[in-house]
Amino acid sequence: MTAISSPAEIINLLRDMEYRSRQESSQLTQQQNSWAAIDFRIGKDHYLIPLNETREIFPVPKQITQVPKSEPWVFGIANLRGELLPLFDLNYFLSGQATKVSSRSRIIVINHDNLYLGLLLDEVFGLKHFHQQATEGTLANNAISPYLNGHISQQNHHWDIFSFNKLATDPRFLNAAA
Repeated sequence: MTAISSPAEIINLLRDMEYRSRQESSQLTQQQNSWAAIDFRIGKDHYLIPLNETREIFPVPKQITQVPKSEPWVFGIANLRGELLPLFDLNYFLSGQATKVSSRSRIIVINHDNLYLGLLLDEVFGLKHFHQQATEGTLANNAISPYLNGHISQQNHHWDIFSFNKLATDPRFLNAAA
């Protein structure tokens, strides 16, 4: 470090410190407003689920036990590391059309205090990071609309934001017995 020998150098040093401090403060504010979500597909439509509403994602298990006398959108029960995990076909629940399970299909386990369940999705594309908050309202106007929490756009991509919490409070979803 060089010695400061004049008042002008002290002022320049203080200005530089202030500039760097403002830059770091701006970056911290951006980090505080940032959030992450998982990009997934149901049918032809892409949605986001906030990361804090999920526990994990895994491929569709090979062994799934069917549940007799249940709604057709109940996909079955799987053994996940020694715990029985009820599985539901989200597309079937929303549209009445069963998901065509493929190598890209995934199960996403919801993060909810009172429910332990997995949802079958057509495809999961991965984690997306956002530095702005979502806009209220939705882009969709269909059966999934009651389960959406807004929408967001980034780099010419547009997503509606799916809410597991809204789905978990729907009596029709919670009553899976036929």
